[in-house]
Amino acid sequence: KAQPERASSVGERTRDTMASGGPAEWYNSLPPITRFFGTACVATTIAMEFNIVDPFYLVLDWGMVFKKFQVWRLVTCFFIIGGFSWNFLMRVILIHNYGVGLEKGVFQFKTPEFLYMLLFGALTLLSISLALPGFNLIVLNGSFVFMLLYVWSKHYPTQSVSIMGLFQVQGFYLPWAFLMINMVLGGSPWQDLFGILTGHFHYFLTELNPNTRQAMEPPEFVHKFLAWTKTGHVSPAYAQRQGPAGGVFRGRGQRLGGN
Repeated sequence: KAQPERASSVGERTRDTMASGGPAEWYNSLPPITRFFGTACVATTIAMEFNIVDPFYLVLDWGMVFKKFQVWRLVTCFFIIGGFSWNFLMRVILIHNYGVGLEKGVFQFKTPEFLYMLLFGALTLLSISLALPGFNLIVLNGSFVFMLLYVWSKHYPTQSVSIMGLFQVQGFYLPWAFLMINMVLGGSPWQDLFGILTGHFHYFLTELNPNTRQAMEPPEFVHKFLAWTKTGHVSPAYAQRQGPAGGVFRGRGQRLGGN
């Protein structure tokens, strides 16, 4: 079994890659799922900043989803960070450090499990938004990123992390540290808390409760999608079920967002 990549090495590897091959090589070295998500967030921000698209058509509006069948809102609401700002920079850094840290770490060679975790988290957050309209959860990027942050913290609880070079905390306390920073800066804690709740829900079902682990295995369509797009690594258990004649993609190939 491959050893998870230490999250602290993500920044070091980024600097080494940038120094040796430049931005293009660094971008292509990112794992496919995190690269696609990060690219979508940056592209959405650029489109909004230059008035290419009106944010009104991207936010989660359940009335528009049900009455006008604008189902794309169920996806685009996860890509909205806002305009170019300090918050945008911090959000991109979080996506890079902890999305890459998970996908190259505990989910290394487990692309289906990583993608299914993201789908599970997205569906959970959408359900919370629908069930609790009073919280006005029309943009879910912050909650989604906090879900990633929380899952990372559970897998790296003793990892020492520097926050903006000002102080260090252990990985276990990292989501709560960022939550407190957000509150000190005047932000609402609810989106962050919903992300933490969603991350804990997934972690409980997949790691803490043995009775639900099998039920949380990626469904067939996730494996087939990744095999069809030749993205990431096929699950060994799924490949074994398919047999040598199953036509399942093995190894690595074209990545999401790649050329």
